[in-house]
Amino acid sequence: MRWQTWTTVAVVLLALSALAWWQHREYCHECELARETLHRQAHSVMNALVGGIRAHRRRGYFFAAQLQGSLDELVKSQDILAVAVVSGDGRLMLSAGKTEMLGSRSPIVGGDFWDAAGFRLVEPLDLPPAPGGLHHSGGGEGPFSGGGEFAVILMLDRSQVDARCRHAVWLRGSLVVAGAVVLLCATLAWRITIRSAGRARALEMEALHLRDLSRAAAGLAHETRNPLGLIRGWTQQLAQSDRQSREQQEQAQAIVEECDRVTARINQFLAFARPCKPELEPVNIKKMADELALLLEPDLNANNITFSRTALLPDEIVRADREMFRQALFNLVQNAVQASPEGQTVEIFVRGGQDGGRRIEVADHGPGVSPEAVGSLFAPYFTTRPDGTGLGLAIVRHIASAHGWEAGYAPRPGGGSLFWLDRIHV
Repeated sequence: MRWQTWTTVAVVLLALSALAWWQHREYCHECELARETLHRQAHSVMNALVGGIRAHRRRGYFFAAQLQGSLDELVKSQDILAVAVVSGDGRLMLSAGKTEMLGSRSPIVGGDFWDAAGFRLVEPLDLPPAPGGLHHSGGGEGPFSGGGEFAVILMLDRSQVDARCRHAVWLRGSLVVAGAVVLLCATLAWRITIRSAGRARALEMEALHLRDLSRAAAGLAHETRNPLGLIRGWTQQLAQSDRQSREQQEQAQAIVEECDRVTARINQFLAFARPCKPELEPVNIKKMADELALLLEPDLNANNITFSRTALLPDEIVRADREMFRQALFNLVQNAVQASPEGQTVEIFVRGGQDGGRRIEVADHGPGVSPEAVGSLFAPYFTTRPDGTGLGLAIVRHIASAHGWEAGYAPRPGGGSLFWLDRIHV
């Protein structure tokens, strides 16, 4: 399992690295596009300025004044911070805007520069002397008429470029973080799925083992019951034979009774271990309770206990497997009868249950169940009576689970126990 964990970590880190590298390339590309846009804008303005100076410098001072006006209009644009024309030795000849951003650099070096203040473009300008010396319109000799080395400096605002780069950083960083979260969630989901699949497989194998074990135990119990019946039959004959002494007859009768007791335990075990596949049909609760009253009449009469069914409606119908439902109710009522003191009453009720179903309650006036024993009431082979088998309530829960019901216990107000079956379909 450790190599699988390290392989998973390596794959996730590789995928995350690839995503980060890709987003870094996209970020660099977006920043390059933003810078290229500003670069082209600066060169367009620079080409217009240099072209104008080359074409109209022979107009002398009139052109110089006209050029100054053009520079003043140019810096009114939001993108252009400053513009200047300087001589070869760095002397400022014409300027407009925030000229302090241009700095004083000598000698003048042409090129593109990304300064903290903005994007600075410097274009060297080498002008030959103007033909004829003076400009043709009589304006006098201008600053560019004699020719020489000059430079045009243009400073553009880079804040929009920086904003686009910051936005690209935020966007690409968010994508990397989101990708990392998705990869982490996918990895966790995959790990959980793998573990769940492993647990499901283990549970499936365990369920298969328990099913096989249940079948083997049921087969063993069935095979035990057959010879036990044979032993009981021969012993019964010995108990009834006149050839045996009274003591031998009593011993034989004790063996018969013990065989009956073991057979009853085996029958209960088979009822618990047998797979439940309910075949639902309409069952009248009142009629079922009347059948149980007749079946338990000897126990009721022996202890002078009343089985009250007056709260049941004659037409109360539920859908259940008749034999399983009968077994579950029999176990609950029999437990209530055995727990009730002499002269008391065992009652059965039907109330509205959860999800629109019915809730059947069997109540007694016995000693109740201690708090520490409540959690184990429906566990197999747990009993609070010395002569109990511990399978009665386990069978009730087994039947309830097969039907999709719930079985439970609650202390009865005023003393006693209240056992119930809930979510019974109507």
